[in-house]
Amino acid sequence: MLRQVVEASVVGTVITDALQVDQPIVYANPAFETLTGYAASEILGQNCRFLQAHDRDQPEVCRLKDAVNRGATTTVTLRNYRKDGTLFHNEVTLSPIRAADGTITHFVEYQNDVTAREEASLQDTGHRGPFTSVLDRVTDGFTSFDHDLNVIYLNTAAASISGKSRKELTGQNLITTFPDLAESAVVQAIQRGGETGAVQHAVSHLSPFGKWIDATIYPSVDGISVFTRDVTDQYAALEALRISNERFSKVFQASPIPMVITRLTDQRYLDVNEAFVQATGHPRDEAIGYTSRELNVWADTEVRDQTLSVLAAGERVHDREVRFLTRGGKELDMLVSLVPVQLEDEPCIVTIARDISGERQARQILQESERRYRHLAGDLQRTLDLSVDLITSIGADGRFVTVSAASERILGYTPDELIGRPHLNFVHPDDRTVTLSKAQSVIAGQVATTFQNRSLHRSGTIVLTEWTAVRQAGDPNMYCVVRDVTQREAAAADITRLNGDLKRRLDHATGMREIDQAIASSQDLSITLGMILDNVARQLGADAVTLLLLNPHTLNLEYAGTRGFITPVQRSSVRLGSGLAGGAALNRQALSVPDLRTAPLSPFWQDLMDREGLRAYYGAPLIAKGKVLGVIEVLHRNVFDHSTAWLETFDTLAAQAAIAVDNAQLFRELESRNLELRLAYDETIDGWARALDLRDKETEGHSRRVTEMTVRLCQRLGVASELLVDVRRGALLHDIGKMGIPDAVLHKPGKLTDEEWVLMRRHPEYAVNLLSPIRFLRPALDIPQYHHERWDGSGYPMGLKGEAIPLVARAFAVVDVYDALTSDRPYRAAWTRERALEHILSESGTHFDPGVVRAFVTLLSD
Repeated sequence: MLRQVVEASVVGTVITDALQVDQPIVYANPAFETLTGYAASEILGQNCRFLQAHDRDQPEVCRLKDAVNRGATTTVTLRNYRKDGTLFHNEVTLSPIRAADGTITHFVEYQNDVTAREEASLQDTGHRGPFTSVLDRVTDGFTSFDHDLNVIYLNTAAASISGKSRKELTGQNLITTFPDLAESAVVQAIQRGGETGAVQHAVSHLSPFGKWIDATIYPSVDGISVFTRDVTDQYAALEALRISNERFSKVFQASPIPMVITRLTDQRYLDVNEAFVQATGHPRDEAIGYTSRELNVWADTEVRDQTLSVLAAGERVHDREVRFLTRGGKELDMLVSLVPVQLEDEPCIVTIARDISGERQARQILQESERRYRHLAGDLQRTLDLSVDLITSIGADGRFVTVSAASERILGYTPDELIGRPHLNFVHPDDRTVTLSKAQSVIAGQVATTFQNRSLHRSGTIVLTEWTAVRQAGDPNMYCVVRDVTQREAAAADITRLNGDLKRRLDHATGMREIDQAIASSQDLSITLGMILDNVARQLGADAVTLLLLNPHTLNLEYAGTRGFITPVQRSSVRLGSGLAGGAALNRQALSVPDLRTAPLSPFWQDLMDREGLRAYYGAPLIAKGKVLGVIEVLHRNVFDHSTAWLETFDTLAAQAAIAVDNAQLFRELESRNLELRLAYDETIDGWARALDLRDKETEGHSRRVTEMTVRLCQRLGVASELLVDVRRGALLHDIGKMGIPDAVLHKPGKLTDEEWVLMRRHPEYAVNLLSPIRFLRPALDIPQYHHERWDGSGYPMGLKGEAIPLVARAFAVVDVYDALTSDRPYRAAWTRERALEHILSESGTHFDPGVVRAFVTLLSD
C-alpha cells in the first residue's frame, strides 16, 4: 500500500543505499523520472550527484554532504540538469531511514522543481527580463499579482491552466475575471498571503478550469507571486487508491476464506473477517484486541510459536498445515499462510487460513481408492495377459511402461524384457518414421489411430502388426493394442490379387468395346473397305487402287478389293516377299515406283500394267498394333510426283484401313473372349468363396453347397433363367462381409457379447461396401445384403418384413439354415435331415417365407 502511495506521489522520490560506499540509487518513482527526464533503469546504481553535471562547486552540496555524514535531515536547493541538458532548481529534502538497532540503512530524498520560485526571486533582484524568459520554459504555472490582485505577469503554463491566453489575462483582475473562484481555497490563500505577508499553500478543485490545482503563494513588497501546478492526475490516482483501499476492505470482509490482521509487536488481532467468525465461532468484537493465545485459536501452541519464529526470521509462511480450535473446542484442519505487511506504518501480519478438513478426508479416501486401484490393476493385468493381442502402455519418453504376456508370442520377448525399453527399437527401421508420426498425432490430441508396421521378432523374422493407439486427456501414457496380422494380410493379399486379375480382364474387355465403338462404323468389313477404297481413289486422284490382306496361315497377300481395274484381279494372290506388294509388307515400309517401266515386275504384273496403262505405283503396309495386316496400293496411268499433303492423306486413309481390318479381326475374337471373361468372373468369385472358407474352417464347403441348392430352389420358384447367374454369385459371396469382422470375434469359441453381436451383424453392410463398387456384381447384392432378414421383420440389417425381402434372399435363408444344421460343427454333430426339416417347418411364418419353405420341402422330396 505504501509503495502505491509513493508511486502515485507528484513529488520526485529516490531511495539510496547508505550501506554502500557511493550510496547508489536503489529506487526512483515516476515523478522523479518526469522531473529529470531519466528512466529509473538508467539511474539505478548511480549517485545522485550525476544530476549536477559539471556544476558541482555549489555551497549547498557541502551542506548536503554534511547532513549525510551526520545522519541528519536537511533541505537544500541545488542547480541540477535534466537528461536533455536543461537547468532546473531542485529543492532536495534528505531524511535517513534507520533499522531497528538504529543503523542508517537508506536515505530517502524528496525532490521538487522550484525553478519558478528561484527565478521569481531573481525578478526581485532586477533580472526580470532574463528570468521571465526562463519562466516561460518551466512546466509549472507562475503568476504575478499586484496588491489588488490584478495580473501583472503570467507564464505560458499558468495561461494554459486557466484556458485563456496571456494577452487576455494580463492586466485583468483575478476576482472579476473568475468570480466563481472567490470562495476557493487557492484564492483565499492568495488573499491571506497578501494580508499577512506569509507564504501560503493551498490545494483545491477550480471548477472553471475543471482541474485540481496545487498553489504556493509568495507575498512581496511589490505584490504577490503564485506558483501553480496541475495535480488533477495525482488526485485521480489518490482517489483510485482510496477506492482500492475500500475495495480491499470489502474483499477482506466478503472473502469466503478466514483472514486475520495481527499487529506484529504485541500479536493482537486488529481485524478479522466474517469467514473467520463463521469458522471459529469467535465474534468479531470479542476477537479484536486479543491474541491468538488468549483466544486459544491454535490447537498446538508449539506449532504456533515455531511458525511465528519462521516469520520473525524474515521468511514467509506459505501453505502450512496446522490445527485450529473453534470457540466450542472442535479441531479444524487448516492450511495457513502468513504474510508480513506495513499498515499505517505498523508492521503487521495477514493470516489467511483455509479449512482443509474435507480435503484431508478426501485424501484419505483417495489413498484407500488407490490401494483398491492397485489391487484391481493387478487383476486387470492378469486378465490382459490372457488376450491373444499384445496390450501395452507407452510413456511420454517412448518406452514401454506395461506389457501383456502376448508379447512373448508375437515378438518373442517376455514383458520384463520389454518394459523400460524404447518401443521403436522393435520396429523395422524403414517403418520407424511413420510409427513415430502416428504416435505424435495421438499425443497431440487425435482421439485414436490405427496403423500397420513391421515389427522385429526376437528370432530375426519380421512380424506384420496392426496398432490401435489412444491417449486419455491428462494422461501422459499412450495405450496400444498390437495385433499380429501376418496371416490376415496374406489372405487379404490373395483377395487383392484376385481382384487385380478381375480388374485387368474387365479393363481389357472395356477397352476392346470402346475401340470397336470409336473406330468401326460397320461390322461388314467389305463395306468398310469399299468405303476406304472409294475415298482413296477420290481423295488421292488414283486411277487404280488395290487392298490386299495377309493370310497368316499361307503367308499370301490376297486381294480383298480393287478400284479402277478393267481386268479382274480379286482372285489373285501375292506371296509375302515377292512383287511390289510382298516387298512392302515384308520390309514394313512404303514403296514408291515413279515409273513402272523401270521396275522388275513379274510377267503377270507386267502384262497387267501394260493392259491397264498404269505407270506410277505407291504401296504401303497396313500395320495395326505392330502387326502387318496387308498392303494398300495406289496406281496412276501417268508418272506421278507425290506431294507431302498427298502422302499425309494416304497415311491417314491407310491407317483407317488398318484399323478397320484389325477391328474386324477383333470382332471375330470378341465372342470367344466374352465367354472367357464370364468364366473368369465366375472363377474369381469361386476363388473368393474358397478364400472365405479357408478363413472360417467351420464353414468349409458351405458356400459351394448352399450355392448349388439355392440355384435349384430359385429355378423351382420361377426365377428367370437370366437372373440365375446373379443368384449363383450372390450365394457364393453371401458371407464376403465377414472379411471385415476381426478374427477374435469371428473365431471366438464361446458366446459373443452384446458388443460383439453388434459388430457381427454389420457383415451385410460390409458386403455391400465391398461389392457395390464392382458393377457386374451389383445385381447379386440381394443375398449378401438381406439373407439375415426374417419373414416377421425381426431380422437385420434393415428389419424388412414379408415380401419386402427380395425373393432370392428369402430362398437363400432357408437353404443357409438347412445346410448349417446338417453340417458338423466343432461344438455339435450334424442334425439328421428329418430333424433339420422339422426345424425349418417350425420357423415357417416367423423366420422363413411359408411359400419358400413348401417349395424347399418339395425340392428335397424330389
